[in-house]
Amino acid sequence: MTKTRDDLTISEALRDPLIAMVLRADGVKLEDFKQLLETAARKREPRSKSVGNMIGALASRANLPAVPCFG
Repeated sequence: MTKTRDDLTISEALRDPLIAMVLRADGVKLEDFKQLLETAARKREPRSKSVGNMIGALASRANLPAVPCFG
């Protein structure tokens, strides 16, 4: 099976035993952590659809031609 992502989902993070230990050690309630993650997810900007779009956006901000440096 091929792994397609590196980040945990919110539900995976909430079930992770290491995260649970850190939360307990820091005195953070699981529900508060859940709300924090959900708020951050709602506010997060969507990722660029492609590297080409990102290069173009950066180039336009810097007034440079959008020419990739790789093949």
